[in-house]
Amino acid sequence: MNRCKLALLADMHYYSPSLGITGSAYETRSSTDQKCLAESGAIVDAAFHLIGAGDCDAVLLAGDLSNDGEKVSHWEMKEKIDALARKKPVFVVYATHDWCCSEDAARYEGDRVITGDVETMTPAELREFYYEYGVKGCISEFVHPNGSSSYCAKIKDGFRLLGLNDDQNGSGKAGYSPEHLAWILQQIRDAKEAGDEIVAMQHHLIMPCISKLVNGGMLIGDWQEMAETLADAGLEYIFVGHSHMQRTAKLTTAKGNTLYQINLGSICGYPAPYTYFTLDEKRAQMDVMTLKSFTYQGKTLGADFIRDHTLGVVKNLVDNADKGREALTNQLRGYGLDFSTVKVPYGLIRVAVRHLKNDSVKKAASIINFFTLGKGIDKKAAAQCKEEKLITLVYEIFLSVFDGTMHPHAPSTPLYQVMADAASLPRRVCAVLPVKALKKDSVQRTLADIEHTVKELVNPAFNNYHAVFERKTK
Repeated sequence: MNRCKLALLADMHYYSPSLGITGSAYETRSSTDQKCLAESGAIVDAAFHLIGAGDCDAVLLAGDLSNDGEKVSHWEMKEKIDALARKKPVFVVYATHDWCCSEDAARYEGDRVITGDVETMTPAELREFYYEYGVKGCISEFVHPNGSSSYCAKIKDGFRLLGLNDDQNGSGKAGYSPEHLAWILQQIRDAKEAGDEIVAMQHHLIMPCISKLVNGGMLIGDWQEMAETLADAGLEYIFVGHSHMQRTAKLTTAKGNTLYQINLGSICGYPAPYTYFTLDEKRAQMDVMTLKSFTYQGKTLGADFIRDHTLGVVKNLVDNADKGREALTNQLRGYGLDFSTVKVPYGLIRVAVRHLKNDSVKKAASIINFFTLGKGIDKKAAAQCKEEKLITLVYEIFLSVFDGTMHPHAPSTPLYQVMADAASLPRRVCAVLPVKALKKDSVQRTLADIEHTVKELVNPAFNNYHAVFERKTK
C-alpha cells in the first residue's frame, strides 16, 4: 500500500540574536510574547535534529519562518533549513511575518527599541530566496501580483502538495483571489485525474480551531465558502499555522464531503509541538510530539522552560497588577497598550487580582451564587472544588489555548460542571433581563460562542494529539 509520512511545523519565528537579546527593552518585548525569541534558534535546531533522524518522507513548514521578516533572520533560518534538507525533502510557505507586513521590524539596545534600519525581505524576494523549497521542480505555480507564489509539487510518487500563499484574496483580506482559487481547484482536479493524493498547506486558518470568538481575526476572508468549496472539490486535509494553537477542526458540507484542518502550534512557543501526519488510501493518522529539551548557551533546558515562558505572558500581568499602578502601566505598555493618560480604577483591579490569586474555585463560585440567588453555579460541584485555586485554573485554561487542552476535564467532573455553568451564565442572565437588544441574533450567537469556547478549552471535541481519520472508499 502506498503511504506518505509528513513532519509538520509552523511559526518558527526565528529571531537572530544579532538583533539584541539583552537589556530592558528586549526583556519587556520577551516577557509579553508567547514565543521564546532568544532561544528560537536552539529550539528549531533540536526539532530539526529529531525530525531529520526520523522516518518521515518530507518536512512541511507552514509559514512565519522569521520573527518579523528581518533579512538576517531569514539568512540564518535558511542555513538551518539547508541542513535539514540534506536529510529530508523540505517544502515551505511564507506569510506576513516573513515580509513584515507591519513594516516595524525592530532591534533592541539597552532600553531602546530601534526601528527603521532593520532590513527586511519583500514577498517577491522571498519567492527567490526559498525557491528550492517548493517552487523548484514544481508541477505548477501561481504567481501573485505582489511577487509571492503558490505551488503544487510532488512530495513522492502518488502524493502531491498544494503550498498556498494566502496573504491576499484581492480585497485586502487573507485568502484567495478568484484567479488563485481557479488555479487551486484545477490542481485538485489534475491530482485526482492522475490518481494522486493531494494535501494542502497554508498559513492562515480556513476555519475556526476553537471558535470564531477566539479565531475570528485569524481566518481567511469568506472562510466558510472557501472551506466548503475545497472540500467539495475533493481536498480532505489542510495544514495551517498562524494561531499558535495546536487544534484540529472539521467541516462537513451539505454534499457530505469533509475537510480536516490541522492547526499547528508554534514550535518556539508552548507546548513546542511538531506533528507527524501519515496518509494512505484507507486512512490518515495524526501524532503530535512535543519537544522535551534543547540546548541553549551550553545549558540543557526542558519543556518546563518553554511552558513557564508562555505562562509568563499572563502571570507577569497578574503579578504586576498586584505590585502597583506603575508596574501595571509598564507591563501594559509592553503589550502595546498605553493607559498613562486614562484614569484606570487601579484600586478595583488590585482587589480583583488579589481575589484571583488567593481564592479557591469554590469561593469564587460562592460569590457568583450570592449575586445570582444561588442559581449561578452548581453548589455540589463547586463544593468539590474547594482545593482548586482559582489562579491555577486561569493559568491552566490559558495554556490550554495553545496546547490543545493537553489535560482535559471530562463532562462528568465537578470542575467541568463549574466551568460550564460559568460559561452559560451570561446567556441565562440575558434570558431573564427585559432588554430587547439582548435578544438579537448577533448577541445570542456571541453568548453561544462563549459557552462553546469554554467547553472546548476544558474538554475539546477532538483529541488534538493523536487521531485517526477514516477515509471514504475510493
